[in-house]
Amino acid sequence: MTNESGPLLDMNPDTVQRLIELARDIQGREYTDISDNRDAPSGAETPPDPDEESPSPSFDTATEEFRSTIDDLEPDQQQQVVALFRLGRGDYDIAEWENALAAARDDWSPGTADHLLSHAMLADSLAAGLVALGYSVE
Repeated sequence: MTNESGPLLDMNPDTVQRLIELARDIQGREYTDISDNRDAPSGAETPPDPDEESPSPSFDTATEEFRSTIDDLEPDQQQQVVALFRLGRGDYDIAEWENALAAARDDWSPGTADHLLSHAMLADSLAAGLVALGYSVE
């Protein structure tokens, strides 16, 4: 993974690439149950069945690896991941990178992984953030 232009990350961009892969796996599993009810709007999710075991073991593995990877990062690196997410989501543009980092520093908490996992477009936003910084994404 190379940076063609833009600010450099103070962390290995391959780590962010792995977070993207894990987020895609997690989010892909969250939305696989589509309602078969003809009265429901197209694409509506089926509510979880309380008698079914959930989530699946691979979902748990990906989620735990995502959390572990984030928790293993230094706070400033976690803040960079949050800033990347916000950049990719469109909250900031590349000229505002330092502002994105400052806001992520102000908002930082030890619950960074759960904060990120709560967003539906996590993988796409992280990938878009890396691209905005000039990194290639696989």
